[in-house]
Amino acid sequence: MTLGQCATIAVLLWQCIGCSDGLFSHSASRRGSDHRPCAWLPDEHAEWQFRRSAVGDKVRRLVQPALQRAELDGWLLIERDYQRDPMLDSFGFTEPGDKAVLLLDSGGPAPRAFGFGTAPAVVAQLTASGLFEQVSPLTPSAVEDVLARFHPRRIGIDYSARIALADGIATGTRQFAAWLVGREYAGTFRSAENAVIAVRADRTPDEVELAKQAARCAAEIADRELANATLNAGRTTATELSSRLAAAIRDAQLELPSAPQVSIIQLADRPHLAWPWAGPNTDTTIVAGDLVHIELNLRYAGVAATTQRTAYVRGSWEREVPADVRRAFSTMTQVRASLTPLFRVGATGRQVAADAAAWAQQQHLSVELTAHPVGYTAREVGTFTCSERPFDPYDPADTLADRPLQERDLQALAFHVTVLLDNGNRLTLSAGDVGEVGFGGLALLTPPND
Repeated sequence: MTLGQCATIAVLLWQCIGCSDGLFSHSASRRGSDHRPCAWLPDEHAEWQFRRSAVGDKVRRLVQPALQRAELDGWLLIERDYQRDPMLDSFGFTEPGDKAVLLLDSGGPAPRAFGFGTAPAVVAQLTASGLFEQVSPLTPSAVEDVLARFHPRRIGIDYSARIALADGIATGTRQFAAWLVGREYAGTFRSAENAVIAVRADRTPDEVELAKQAARCAAEIADRELANATLNAGRTTATELSSRLAAAIRDAQLELPSAPQVSIIQLADRPHLAWPWAGPNTDTTIVAGDLVHIELNLRYAGVAATTQRTAYVRGSWEREVPADVRRAFSTMTQVRASLTPLFRVGATGRQVAADAAAWAQQQHLSVELTAHPVGYTAREVGTFTCSERPFDPYDPADTLADRPLQERDLQALAFHVTVLLDNGNRLTLSAGDVGEVGFGGLALLTPPND
């Protein structure tokens, strides 16, 4: 074997972890050999009970106060023709098919909940959740019968009264909702935007625990398949490494929502380097001197986790990672360590952005930061950004940008930083994390691998 044929992943240089909503989604039956990835996860029955408890706790603890603060008597969530109200994902009702969930102010600590579905699998999922006092066919008569018992004066549906939220239900779905409730109650529709933000941004202890387990499992699989991998230079392709990651997720008997993404950047051949790296899952071979970036998605107990890792492929003739590459990732570590304390209890999104921009200016770094509560994406609600330039908000949703961070909030952040390599090229790297908000800042769900 020549020197060119022997290269190994030398150092894991960066990670970013994310998670998002969605309980009660179907997952494969588990548990096999203790040698499989994530063997420490609970068995299938315990997992089901845990996610059922998490969803029930969320509805009981968060929905009733959200309805009262938003001055709503009811809340109607609808999926029609595969156009799903994102709140259904937040509550874990991900089985494809037309459905509706009606939550009504009970005057007590928890709302009255009613489910409606068409397909047998949808009805089964609604029934198995244990949330509803009644599950009925999705018909106008069934919905109107429930409304006639409670006479709500203001029914929330998910659209924004002020800004164009991309996650609001479509016009056609609103028309379907009006047909379901009838002319009398269609006139009671109000924007449920404030209730949406309150419920999706707030987290119960069980949800936080599920998110931690999902992030830990995703990180374990990424580390196992990349940190300990030996790559045959000139033989292993990005596609092959992606297939190995997918196989590891399946071996753990977890859900694989999308194919793992593997990107290669050839440091020696690129005159200018920037993020995102081109060519995920191509037949490009991995050789010594490359940077390899992986991003994988999985679902555990209905909670989706996204993990990223970046590694330098060191040749057998190299005693250590090149100094400029090491400095680049040291800068990433510095940026993250300085940003996470800013996400403290009581701070608003605008305050975090302003503080981050001030820090970037002091350090003379080109840094861009985006952040939003887990359960949202920047596409859905807007986010804030900052850089070494003055604070420049990008289309923020006012109620999120000005919402004080709460203890145990799950907050997603991502940032880009540009560094200068020894050859004069500028390398822009991107990373992101999810953490739990505390009085000392953001505690990452899994420890970083620097």
